[in-house]
Amino acid sequence: MDYKQTLATGTSLLDEFRIIGLLGSGGFANTYLAYDLSLHREVAIKEYFPSDLAIRMANSERVEVKSDAREPQFRWALRRFVREAKTLAKFRHPSVVRVFRVFNANDTAYIVLEYVHGANMETWLKELGRLPTQEELDTLLPPLLDALDVVHGA
Repeated sequence: MDYKQTLATGTSLLDEFRIIGLLGSGGFANTYLAYDLSLHREVAIKEYFPSDLAIRMANSERVEVKSDAREPQFRWALRRFVREAKTLAKFRHPSVVRVFRVFNANDTAYIVLEYVHGANMETWLKELGRLPTQEELDTLLPPLLDALDVVHGA
């Protein structure tokens, strides 16, 4: 059997969002660049996809749990994924990406996020080609730490 981890470019979600491409994949989620067809803007969409618990058949968008024994863990983490999205949606902080929507489809959940153009930390460090200076860290870290404090405080 053939499996795929991510949604294909051009995939439609709820007939409202069209996948443009993959931004990244981690252990529990895939993140896509997508186009919001009703508001005519780019968004990021995070898909709950714990690769150790779930699979996707090559000819399907549907997420399937690998085994019945893993179903409770998959469902528990899915609820947490949605709950954390709803918590983040309440924030308006310059260093916290905005959550526009959460929805269920394909037997999983999706979070529609503001798409922020620019390099991520990993790309910035690679392009820097050296360790950051203290001055660079002093500029970068305070807003990040403030956002973490606000989010974790909630």
